[in-house]
Amino acid sequence: MEVEVLFPINAGHFTYAVPEELRGDIKVGVRVSAPFRGTTRVGIITGINGPSGRAGLRPLMGVIDKQPLLTDGLLSLMRWLTNYYMSSPGIVLKNILPSGLLLLRRPGRPRIVYGKATRLTGLVRLNKEQDRAVKEICREEKGVFLLHGVTGSGKTEVYIHVIKSLPEGKGAIVLVPEIAITAQMVDRYRSHFGDDVVFFHSGLSEGERLRHWWRMRNGEAKVVLGVRSAVFAPFKEVGLIVVDEEHESSYKQFEGLRYNARDVAIARAEIEGARVILGSATPSMESYYNAERGRFRYLQLTRRVDDKPLPHVEIIDMTREPKKTWIFSERLIRALEENNLRGHQSLLLLNRRGYSPYIICTECGYTYKCDLCSITLTYHKDTKTLNCHYCGSFKYPDPTCPKCRGIRLRYAGIGTQRLEEELTRLIPRFRLRRMDRDTTSKKLSHYRMIKEVEEGSVDVLLGTQMVAKGHDLPKVTLAGVVSAEIALNIPDFRSAERAFQLFTQLAGRAGRGEVPGNVYIQTYEPDHYVFEYVRKNDYKGFYEKELSLRRELGYPPFSRLIRILISFTRREGIEGTMEEVSKKVREMETDGVEILGPSVAPIEKIRNRYRYHLILKGREQSLLRRRASEILAYLNRMKGLRVDVDVDPVNLL
Repeated sequence: MEVEVLFPINAGHFTYAVPEELRGDIKVGVRVSAPFRGTTRVGIITGINGPSGRAGLRPLMGVIDKQPLLTDGLLSLMRWLTNYYMSSPGIVLKNILPSGLLLLRRPGRPRIVYGKATRLTGLVRLNKEQDRAVKEICREEKGVFLLHGVTGSGKTEVYIHVIKSLPEGKGAIVLVPEIAITAQMVDRYRSHFGDDVVFFHSGLSEGERLRHWWRMRNGEAKVVLGVRSAVFAPFKEVGLIVVDEEHESSYKQFEGLRYNARDVAIARAEIEGARVILGSATPSMESYYNAERGRFRYLQLTRRVDDKPLPHVEIIDMTREPKKTWIFSERLIRALEENNLRGHQSLLLLNRRGYSPYIICTECGYTYKCDLCSITLTYHKDTKTLNCHYCGSFKYPDPTCPKCRGIRLRYAGIGTQRLEEELTRLIPRFRLRRMDRDTTSKKLSHYRMIKEVEEGSVDVLLGTQMVAKGHDLPKVTLAGVVSAEIALNIPDFRSAERAFQLFTQLAGRAGRGEVPGNVYIQTYEPDHYVFEYVRKNDYKGFYEKELSLRRELGYPPFSRLIRILISFTRREGIEGTMEEVSKKVREMETDGVEILGPSVAPIEKIRNRYRYHLILKGREQSLLRRRASEILAYLNRMKGLRVDVDVDPVNLL
């Protein structure tokens, strides 16, 4: 007997002989210990074969599990992931299983103690639209449903009702963007499912993740609420997968196995005969397009719960509006003060962290740039450092210009730290909290901050796009955007879509309680078409406008994309190599596939690697993948470069 063993490394399967004494324990999906490059490693059996007659096969050293760790469904999903994302099986395994399982770590005690859950005695009464959606979903045993509901329309209650209807023994996976797992959401699911629900998020230690993983694997939990990796939850049978805020780019992993949890959820449901609910107030262009063409079942919630009105949205033209300071219009400051005097809370969004995007010498024009990445360094006033938001490096600025030794250095632009400082100066009585990557880097800091807002100890929550995502805060009646054009001026074909989603989601945070909400969006580009659709809360109008632009350019949903990234550690010789690659690509048969590049990536250097990319565009997925495979085979034979492939990229930077 021989077995195929997979390790969590960038490689395929390794073949081992099975000693006589272990043959009775051999099953596909169990962990085994095996000799590997001078040491012992733990891997997973993925295949069992008869004797091949190959000489020199090393024997397995031991079998760890009595029963398979991986279900047939997850093994099939691994094969799909390997093929679809053009990855190695070992990298797929590394993503599917918590690392502690293959390091033989023990589950840990929970650091986060929730206390005894107060179980509700009944379900919340649904309105007609919610009830219709639940019945439509429960009528089918499998399939994909797009639940398009305005902000505050009660999509979560639809999810909970459908989960409650699942047969005994079927698990439910509820995926949310990382920042959406708030105390409120945890309490909401625990009130319905008690200790039958487990959580997967970055606040968990390795031991806690293992503990929750085993509870799912052993059938001790019915529901998992988690971020993208929860799509690999080890339920023996999956009945439902919910992808809440399905449009979110955080469902895409940007390194290693570059999977999109939304698409993996659809694939897993098809493999295991389950249902998928994609929920959003602002569906991705691709999902809505699929619903229009009947690939997904379309369900709509057009009204907020209890018929609460959608917020009033006002676009503030900063080229004409009187200004309180160069950051704030008088209109927005007055609205913030009046909202506070009424005892209500406000949200402020500026999608750029730090104090100042760059320091510039006004005598010679010098700006600080990262030594490892081709971007300017952002000044952070709290640490008095210039930080790179791509590689994490930092340096301390000089009191004089490093180039001309001039002393006229100016802090240009605005980040969330400067926004906080300016608002504190204008209205000192405001109790402010800033939510961005700098203030939420510690475990559970985001969770605690939202708890403070819920308890009413914060007047204004300001920050990056984190403040717009997944929060249900009844006391928030005002939402504002500062420098809205930042979101529009990103060199990517999805920038308008992302801006519309971001502003609409932020607007949806206001007025979810008893008092109607107001939204103020400051911009120097008020004539951009995005703002008119945001003001009217007109998703369909925006979709049709954007669709016509995408059709002209042949971008998704009218095509599929594969991006091949080629990077080098040294600049010398790159041009010659790229000319060679370009020549080879032009020689390839490209019927049905458009190949753009190779060209310098929009961000040329990250982490001291010089980056070029090729973008393959086409309608026929199999043909697109074939061309990509040919190019990858050619590139992988070349020395001095690294190749990464991104199937269905969500940005092209």
